[in-house]
Amino acid sequence: MLKKIKTTVATGTALALSATPAFAAIENPLRFNDICEAVAGITNFIIGIAGAIALVLLIVGGIQYMSSGGDKIAVEASRGRITAAVVGLLIVFGAYLIINVIGGAISENFVICK
Repeated sequence: MLKKIKTTVATGTALALSATPAFAAIENPLRFNDICEAVAGITNFIIGIAGAIALVLLIVGGIQYMSSGGDKIAVEASRGRITAAVVGLLIVFGAYLIINVIGGAISENFVICK
């Protein structure tokens, strides 16, 4: 059991770290031309982090569900974690949608964002 967890963690870490050279080609994200770009960049970063956390919790809940071995308490705990992660992802997507709609309306109506 412990060997499977170690293998899964090592594989996930190797997979995550193998994508780092691809991120090196991205421009410096801290160069903003105006306040609207800064706010959009910061909110997108925060939403991205929240979405990543929710996705990790979804994966952890799935691993707990698969390794529960039929134990009712462990199954219920993992189902609760999966449900919370899915609700969290829906909240993140909803926040992203609301921020983009409100941000689009603000940037069209104010001179500071043009």
